[in-house]
Amino acid sequence: MRIYLIKKPVQNVQDVWVKIQGFQKFNVEAGAEIVMKTGGESIILAILFALVPFHSAVAADTMDSLIAGAKKEPEFTFIAGAQTFGGQKTLSLLESAFNKKFGLNGKIRFSAGPEMNAMAARVITELKMGAKASSDIYHGSQSHFALLHKEKALDTVNYSGIFPWITKDMEIFPSEGLLIFTSLRGIIYNSKLIPKDRAPKTYEDLVDPKLSPAWAGKMAIPPYVSWLVELSMIWSEDKVKNFTRKLVALSGGRLRYSEEERVVSGEFPIAANMGGATEQMWQWQAKGAPLVAVMGSTPVLPSYFQLGVPRNTAHPNLSKLFVGFMASKEAQAILEKNDFRTSHLVEGTIMAKYLKQNKVQLQEAKDSIAFYLQGEDSGLEFKEELTKMLKQ
Repeated sequence: MRIYLIKKPVQNVQDVWVKIQGFQKFNVEAGAEIVMKTGGESIILAILFALVPFHSAVAADTMDSLIAGAKKEPEFTFIAGAQTFGGQKTLSLLESAFNKKFGLNGKIRFSAGPEMNAMAARVITELKMGAKASSDIYHGSQSHFALLHKEKALDTVNYSGIFPWITKDMEIFPSEGLLIFTSLRGIIYNSKLIPKDRAPKTYEDLVDPKLSPAWAGKMAIPPYVSWLVELSMIWSEDKVKNFTRKLVALSGGRLRYSEEERVVSGEFPIAANMGGATEQMWQWQAKGAPLVAVMGSTPVLPSYFQLGVPRNTAHPNLSKLFVGFMASKEAQAILEKNDFRTSHLVEGTIMAKYLKQNKVQLQEAKDSIAFYLQGEDSGLEFKEELTKMLKQ
């Protein structure tokens, strides 16, 4: 048996297939392609066993190679929403902790940029044009990563193999997107205006004739259709449409995500749905404000916010190290203290504790991914119907 070619170091031996005729080829997911000629199946099996310890050795070396490479990259650029991770102040704290962890002196060149859909489109356009990525890191949720995944716009990185604190389930899009914080959409209300015993416990309660008189004509609803479309993952389309009709009839205005202060002030006593409802509750309650969040469904439909590295990044080593760092306990502690956002998969975080204490069931990431990979054209007529209802 002779090995003829090794294209890349082996990083993952989970997906190996063998074609036993003439030249044999082993394909290793996110790893090496080894071409060899052999005369028997027994030798092929021996090669498979030989690959396993080699994989382990390379995984450890990869951490070292990233750090060594990062020392030659003085900075990386991160373009995202102005308040991403709490804004510039929190990013400065993250930069210091990042450099301390890996013995670096790298700089994060952060710039406020467009919203996530527009930024994803920019990543794809730059790649197709053959240009270097304007942002070395991309930040978004499942829908955005589904689009980037289809376009093969992100570098594949064996995060769980490189970083000892990362588990495979943290890779929401395996080898492409790493979970940084879990955000729960839900109902929010002002507890001074709606007492707990009369407050809704589910989305269905919002349109219940026994409870709804307390907020009829005063309830805020989002101007977006996305959260209603996502309900079709756990409800029938007919149930979603019927719910939407009743919701619109009871509404008193539209409230965009991040405008929760209008519920805190009492302008609206309740909002039917708010992105990041739990994080907003923690932020405002820390200031003594009467804001309460309620998860409206079981399972809860979370936004899994992730980081990934564009394939055309100019600073691959710093970028990959920073993405891995953001799932560490050090980074999560900084996010929690300054932005109230954390991953439920990192032990001891505020989100992990909240889910456990309240026995909150989240929708499986794989089900959410499957939904978004259907594409924009899927259920287009249903989306158009809901959009018309919201405009009434």
